[in-house]
Amino acid sequence: MTKEDQKAIEVCTAKLIQSPHSVKKWLTLADKYMQTFVADPEQLLLPKAHGFLKPLIEAYAYKTESFTQYILGVRDSFDKSDLAWEHAQSVYRRVNGRHTQQIRRERSGRAVAKAQELHGKAEYHARLKWVADLEHDWANRRLAFLDQHRAKFKSNRLDTETRAELLAEFWDVIDTEIYEGDIPPWS
Repeated sequence: MTKEDQKAIEVCTAKLIQSPHSVKKWLTLADKYMQTFVADPEQLLLPKAHGFLKPLIEAYAYKTESFTQYILGVRDSFDKSDLAWEHAQSVYRRVNGRHTQQIRRERSGRAVAKAQELHGKAEYHARLKWVADLEHDWANRRLAFLDQHRAKFKSNRLDTETRAELLAEFWDVIDTEIYEGDIPPWS
């Protein structure tokens, strides 16, 4: 990112923070424009009033995870008791949820490709059931993994940062299993 791009994002961020009553609207619009931009960059036509969002759109359109971190930065510019904090958090939850689903689909796709490589093709419905069973197994393992680490804390709770680090560690294990072919055969 160039210094000019960074400065333009800083200007955009300042406008968002200076407009706490509009932060949800602006972040939501930026997200929608990013989706349009990804689908077809030529179709992105910003009204003049939304032009200040362009640097944000161009910087994060293909980087959803980075955009979620940006939203958290905007959110944390407000006091937790402010309505703007809550509004930014609601946008974060929506964008992060979509990002999580994209990652889930991508990971499942890699698992299916590896299973096809190892076990040959499977019928469509058998493949769907296999993916559902595999994701269910991953979910149970994830919960057990977090519970195991949660038990190490006196409060029996994980702070957000620790939880995020543990989840990244867990999904690295799963990604390695997929890569190495440590996945079940078709049912």
